[in-house]
Amino acid sequence: MLNQVTVNHKRSAWLTACFLLGAWVIVLLPFTTFGQDKIHKTDNSILEAKVLEINKTEIKYKKFSNQNGPAYIIPITEVSMIVYENGEKEVYNQVKSAPTGNAANGSGSPASNSTHSKARNYILTENIKEAISSYGKLIKADLTNPVLLAEDAYALALAGIYDAALLRLDQCRSLGAISPEINYFTAQVFGLMGYIDLAGEFWKPSSQNIPPAWIAAKASLLLQKYRSKTPVTSTRTREQLIANFKHANELASQTQYFQSIALFHDIVNIYPNEYLPYVGYSITLEKTGALGKSAQSIEKAISLIGNTSEDIAKKQLLEKRLATLKQNMTILPPYTAPEMPVLKAPVVKGPQMMAYAGGMVAPYSTNINGRIGYFISGSSNASIDFGMWKSAEYTASNVGLSIYNRQKSFVSGAGLLMNSANGNSAFSFKLSVGFSKMNKARTSSFDIFLDMNKGFKTDALTTFCFSIGTSKYFGKRK
Repeated sequence: MLNQVTVNHKRSAWLTACFLLGAWVIVLLPFTTFGQDKIHKTDNSILEAKVLEINKTEIKYKKFSNQNGPAYIIPITEVSMIVYENGEKEVYNQVKSAPTGNAANGSGSPASNSTHSKARNYILTENIKEAISSYGKLIKADLTNPVLLAEDAYALALAGIYDAALLRLDQCRSLGAISPEINYFTAQVFGLMGYIDLAGEFWKPSSQNIPPAWIAAKASLLLQKYRSKTPVTSTRTREQLIANFKHANELASQTQYFQSIALFHDIVNIYPNEYLPYVGYSITLEKTGALGKSAQSIEKAISLIGNTSEDIAKKQLLEKRLATLKQNMTILPPYTAPEMPVLKAPVVKGPQMMAYAGGMVAPYSTNINGRIGYFISGSSNASIDFGMWKSAEYTASNVGLSIYNRQKSFVSGAGLLMNSANGNSAFSFKLSVGFSKMNKARTSSFDIFLDMNKGFKTDALTTFCFSIGTSKYFGKRK
């Protein structure tokens, strides 16, 4: 009967305080993680260092923890990538990973290679549970194989186990593994979650970016079948929104960037007019190499900041960060994920309307109620009410205007009605309380209400009516 929008966009003081607390975490994060250069070795280990010199054959550096100590030299053939303190990257050699063909995997064991082939075959035959079980055994035997972690993330996402899939991607990233194959499965995971914009950011087709041969022909069919029909979200109430914002900052501080990205993506879509979540979103995106999307988030944050002297200082800081991002960006093809249908996130446009019909039939009375409503805010709507109440001695009809508000599944309303009965008309005051259960698609609800009509005249009749019915929403409610 009422809409299911539980996020109140009116910002309270405690909400602002939570955002500001989180802001310190996400603003200070780049300074704490970018203070050193990171040398990623081909054996998947990472050296925290201060790079001094690079030539054709070797790299000279000092340990970041002892910059006054001796200088060290490492052959460039043992280095896969250097990530400098400002986020800039230089790639040299690919990290070791499991192959995509029939060669032995990272463990080098024929038996494990056979198990890896079985795990892939389970995915191709859509036996997803067995695939997850097989990948679990492989990963237990080889925790440092990034391709196994990425493929397991894909299998988990096919099963709808998105939190575990994102955790696997973070484990893979922690190994310093960067390759087209891993980026492909990262994009597939976000595509299966319904985050097509993120999928397009992590996979941009080119002559170097080619889908793994074993899954290339099947991936689009699996995506069509197993993709979440609406973007995955864990935010339903304002309390969850604040908890997720804090959790996203904590995950980012723990370098769990993919999990943080998913939470920030959810937050900025539900709470689009606050600049701080966009800053946190940008930082986590940058950490995973999604520089284009990171720059877009910073631009959005800048556009939401006001024009006070304090705001101008914030803008200058973010504009400096944006300039650095753009400097680090390379020219890449437009956002287009291979074999992923182009989807648009649900956008609420124009007036949001609803309609309700319900009533109750009893031995001594019958009542029928209807409403046509317009949402005036996130949790409230104004409605034109009309109805009829009939008993053995009394028949009445009414029409009027009411305001309804929802808090979770509890709804309440009040309004003014014009009642007509036995040729007479009079005004009455209406109070409503009840329960409303939204369907999973969030397009309709089942409603139970108790309505009281009290006439303004001292001798006016007061009626109480139960009403059971359903509401239809024109435009899915958030």
